[in-house]
Amino acid sequence: MRETVLILAAIVLAVNFCSTGCSSSGSVEDLSRKKIFSFFVSDVAPTTAESSALAHYATAVIFDNEGKIDEAIEEYKEALKYDSAPGAIHTRLGADYLLKNELEDAAKHLELAKELDPDGVKPRVLLALIYTTQRRFDKATEEYQDIIRLDPGSLEALTSLADLYVVQEEMEEAAGIYQKLLENEKDSPFLHFNLALIYSKLGKLDLAIEELKTVIKLKPDYIEGYLALGVLYDLAKDPERAIEYYEEALAKDPLNNRVYRNLGSIYYQHGMIDDAIRQYQDLLRLEPKDVGGYVELAYIYLSEKRPEDAAALLKKAEALGLEDSKLFITFGFTYSALKEYANAAVYYKSAVDLNPANANLRFYLGAAYERGGKKKKAVVELRKCIELDSKYADAYNYIGYMFAEDGANLDEAVSLIDKALKLDPENGAYIDSLGWTYFKKGLINKALAELEKAAELIGDDPVIHDHLGDVYYQKGMKKEAKRAWKRSLELDPEQASVKEKLKKR
Repeated sequence: MRETVLILAAIVLAVNFCSTGCSSSGSVEDLSRKKIFSFFVSDVAPTTAESSALAHYATAVIFDNEGKIDEAIEEYKEALKYDSAPGAIHTRLGADYLLKNELEDAAKHLELAKELDPDGVKPRVLLALIYTTQRRFDKATEEYQDIIRLDPGSLEALTSLADLYVVQEEMEEAAGIYQKLLENEKDSPFLHFNLALIYSKLGKLDLAIEELKTVIKLKPDYIEGYLALGVLYDLAKDPERAIEYYEEALAKDPLNNRVYRNLGSIYYQHGMIDDAIRQYQDLLRLEPKDVGGYVELAYIYLSEKRPEDAAALLKKAEALGLEDSKLFITFGFTYSALKEYANAAVYYKSAVDLNPANANLRFYLGAAYERGGKKKKAVVELRKCIELDSKYADAYNYIGYMFAEDGANLDEAVSLIDKALKLDPENGAYIDSLGWTYFKKGLINKALAELEKAAELIGDDPVIHDHLGDVYYQKGMKKEAKRAWKRSLELDPEQASVKEKLKKR
């Protein structure tokens, strides 16, 4: 919302008015002390009390203009002792306390001003600002509704009320306000654009698109309109029209990096990989230090099984001195894809150093250590992961499976995997881990029951069929064992250990 604009507007309104009216020749700031006093003189001679009130009030205004807020507040308080109708004074006190960020005192004086002047708009403007700052949106909404009742043509109040409705997710009400505004401001691209955004949040994509078309008709160089149309047509499953508007935006603003990013994203989503890569390359030529661009393009390379290209790209970012956790994580994924687990761990560790309380990063680092043969370090990181997130099921399972593979700490392994299964009872991978742990403990029948259940849940998985082969063989079911190992090898022909089992048995 335009809170800063509202603050400035509200304070200006509060400062540039007085209890008896304003001069047409200039604001209070243009007047000397002598002129200010004459400014308050009327044809009727004031009483002594009125003179005292005016004197303190005028002095306070001078202090306001000089930025001496504390002195102004004291003078307004003195004026209150003599003024019989002090609504304007309370409003000025509210404005000054607002400037000091003393919101409780500001609200107290502004509420008094409202009581004394039920038709006054200025105290309501300032109260709405305070309530918005305090996130008391219901109270702010009430104030704006009152302002509109008193001044139905207030564009600022109407747009601010619409903003509050948006914040409170009351989109239908917000749309109604903008529709009302457009009755008198039908050529405002700003209003049409905001209404389009509200329609999009309501899922009324056709109406949103029509509003945006009006925006670019009224303001043909408004890039945000073209970008928004691209997004909406993409949401509407019309990639050709989306690309059309993105390309039109690019033609109007060839240096706009968001257009390249959006085009790259939509090309990738719709399988136009070479076009997507080209857009991201153009983006990075335009913005060589755009971390997001490197990360997004690297993920495209990884999804296309091109980890070498991802690594070369990320090295360019590294050479520019870019340091970002997302960049380090992407390095980690890339080196894991290359099976260079030691390098992957280095980058995950850099990401952890930047975000030590991130459980996901601890898990990635632990997994990289384990795959790189540093099992003790792996266990340390995975236990830290669990300390940070006691519901991180994958971490419980990972440690338990590591112990089972090593034939160590098997009772703890069962306990850890049980915790993972309590969090995700139908996870076939966890059930396989439990079955494998039972096998290592010599509990063959329990192992078989769990592994067969895992096979039913997951289906064809080379690891589970390998485990089943071992269990069948241990039970003397050699025919079933060979069948399981053969199926495992069909699913993953590179398993040297399974080939050896079939050869020897």
